[in-house]
This record gives sequence, C-alpha cells and structure tokens, in this order.
Amino acid sequence: MNSINKNFIKRGKYQQKGINSKSQCLTCERKCIISEGKVGYCGTRLNFRGEIFTLVYGCIPAQSCNPIEKKPLYRFHPGTTAFTVGTYGCNFDCFWCQNWNLSHPSPSTLHLIKNCHTYLSPEDLVKKALEKGCQGTSISFNEPTLLFEYSLAVFKIAKQHGLYNTYVSNGYMTEQVLTDLIDQGLDAINIDVKGSPEMVNKYCGADMEKVWRNARILVEKGVHVEITTLLIENLNTDVTSIKTISKCIKEELGASTPYHLSRSFPRYKSEEYGFIKPTPLNLMHRALLLAKSEGLEWVYLGNV
Repeated sequence: MNSINKNFIKRGKYQQKGINSKSQCLTCERKCIISEGKVGYCGTRLNFRGEIFTLVYGCIPAQSCNPIEKKPLYRFHPGTTAFTVGTYGCNFDCFWCQNWNLSHPSPSTLHLIKNCHTYLSPEDLVKKALEKGCQGTSISFNEPTLLFEYSLAVFKIAKQHGLYNTYVSNGYMTEQVLTDLIDQGLDAINIDVKGSPEMVNKYCGADMEKVWRNARILVEKGVHVEITTLLIENLNTDVTSIKTISKCIKEELGASTPYHLSRSFPRYKSEEYGFIKPTPLNLMHRALLLAKSEGLEWVYLGNV
C-alpha cells in the first residue's frame, strides 16, 4: 500500500468480511474472495488487513474528449462531446481485447498503478470537461465498474453542473452497484454483449444472464441503453448467435434499442487463438441484415 499514491486508495463500498483474513469483493459479479495482501481478478481491488480497497480511485492514465457517437452512443445527445476517462485493469480477459494496453497491460496492472502519477480528482474531471466545452462525462477505455466509487463522486458533481454521465461497460456489475450508479446520475450506457451464453462462459468465464439482468434494470429505470457486439469470425458471427442476440434485445429491452455491430481487428492474444485478420466485411453486412430481420429498428455497423 505504501508504494501506491494514497489518493488512489479508497475502501470498497461493497464487500463482505470472511474468515482467515479473507474478504469478498461485491463490486462485480465475479465476487472475488481475496486473501490478505492479494488483489482480485481485475487487479485493482486489494485485501489489506481484512478489508477490500480500490487502488484506482482517480488513477486516470487515459483522458480524451470524444464525440458521444464514438462510445458508441448514436441516439443519445448526438453531436455532443463527452470528457472520457479510464484506468487500468478489467474483470474479463477477452483474448480479442481492443484496449488491452489499459485493460491487460504489460507489465502488470498492479505494477502500472504503483507507477502511475496521474491523479485526477472528481472535481478536476468535471472542471476539465467544462473547460473543454464537453456536454457530459464518459467512463470508458477499460471496464468502468472498476472506477465505481470514483464514478459516484464524478456523477454527483457533473449533475450539479448540468453534464450528463455515461458508461461503456461489459455490464457485469452487481445489482447494488448498478442501483447506486443509476441513483447517482448514470444517464446512458453502452453494454458490450460479447456473444452467446456459451461463448461468454468459455472465453470470459462470465454468466450472460447477469448482463441481460442489468440491461433490463437499466431500461426499467429510464437509463438510455445501446448494445454492441464486437464481431469475430467463427466465434460470434454465425446466424444463430446474431439472431439470438437480436431477439433478446427486442424482447428484453425493446425494438428501438440501438444495436451496434463492430468490426474486430487482431489484438492482445488473438493470434494464439487463430484470429489473424479483421472480420470480413461480408460477415458484417450479413449480421446487419440478420439483426434487422429480427425487428430491431436501429442497427449500425462500426469500425468498417
């Protein structure tokens, strides 16, 4: 702990103390049980003397002013810009990760946190957003759930200054975390639905029903939701996968929910899994037609 910027360290809001100095993090649905002195799956939550602490509060190595359409959020305040920030680490380990330099950095996440000197307070984040003429905030680049406690502070201040707040997420936070984000001012979210339940379980070790549950809650609570699938040949471009995801969007979230089909490029560990070329354009266009055939009103191609 002494080697980490003290500003980055905050007690995790949701946790459960265990026995033998083990404690459980309740920020995301991995619900890691972490031993004393160890970090959880994401590399950003540490068990220190039996309590879970986040190590990335205000640790913001990535900052940018982005068009809201880049999130992608196409039908939420189009034409505006969002001050976008991200940190290190992720609670998934997708071999195709497009932002792996932040999500799965080398050296390790913990090593980079220890050597990061870019502290940005919630107040300064909002100040920068206003100075740069942005209309909102976005927590993105890596999984924003890791910045949960920080997000709550940012959202509150941003709302006081008339800014909107957005997330770009895998949607794998716990219900209590999601409820707090909504209550504190989350206005819009793009959720990455990576593929079929079987694919997500195999390659991400995650339960897709938790993601769909969160998406339903967001819609019910009035948060603007858009869905993205990063298409990877022979993994999630088959007819069944596209039609099933599209049908779920229509039935669970509504036919007017925007659906983005993004082209993937080999990144991170892709070559180890035989993914050596960008997703063919003919598969992209076929996916577009399949999604529309299921009755979705707004389907878009990205990275093409």
